[in-house]
Amino acid sequence: MSGERIRELLAELDRELHTASDFDPETRELLRELNEDIERVTGDVTASTLDRAKELESRFAANHPVAERIARELADILAKMGV
Repeated sequence: MSGERIRELLAELDRELHTASDFDPETRELLRELNEDIERVTGDVTASTLDRAKELESRFAANHPVAERIARELADILAKMGV
């Protein structure tokens, strides 16, 4: 169930990033890496995956509250999975 929710959140976050024009290439790359991590190891998420989700959350905090909420929920789910 959490794997499905993670994919939903990643899709939502991806849509949010595509509607905003002020995301730097490093942030977009971080999201791409997070997507790849989760696709590659669904069910076996690594600590670096959780770190990426938390880093995205902190990058979005000031200017992108919707993206921050999504990243926070991703980090919470990953943490609950024992990462």
